[in-house]
Amino acid sequence: MKITILPTTGIEFDGKRVCLGSSAEEIKAVLGQPEDEYTEDDITRLFYFESELRFDIDKDGVLEFIEFLGFDGELRPVIYGTDVFETDANEVLDILTEKNGGDIIDEEDGYSYAFPDIGIGITRDATPESIDEMIAEYEEDGEEIDEEVLEFEKRRASHWATIGLGSREYYDFLSE
Repeated sequence: MKITILPTTGIEFDGKRVCLGSSAEEIKAVLGQPEDEYTEDDITRLFYFESELRFDIDKDGVLEFIEFLGFDGELRPVIYGTDVFETDANEVLDILTEKNGGDIIDEEDGYSYAFPDIGIGITRDATPESIDEMIAEYEEDGEEIDEEVLEFEKRRASHWATIGLGSREYYDFLSE
């Protein structure tokens, strides 16, 4: 299912919209009861679509963050006309960098980036450099890498695993 990410606003699909600032009740009115819901550290988390979509409700009862979890799932988040999980990671990075227009936060050496001006964060589980390191370690040990494992790891390195949406201020804590 394709879902459009509307930076600093919310998400839209099938003529429905969930906006940042909504209450849990408003989200449930649009999506029904979540598959899972729990509260930890004053944040209530609502999970939908087999836990591929998460909403974080803050201590004041307001939606502060939306995250798509899993590039191998059924949900296909689209931002600026681009399918985040199907498009090459570098292409998505370039698009978000251009649209952000301001400072980008990269404190994890290519594993994650935050774009505060558009309220977007992306993460992945591997980088091309980490795959190169893995291959070198196997070669050093005189071992052979299973081709299926290598292809899976390359896919993880070349595609984003999650994309999150918050307000412009949501990512401020990263730049402190």
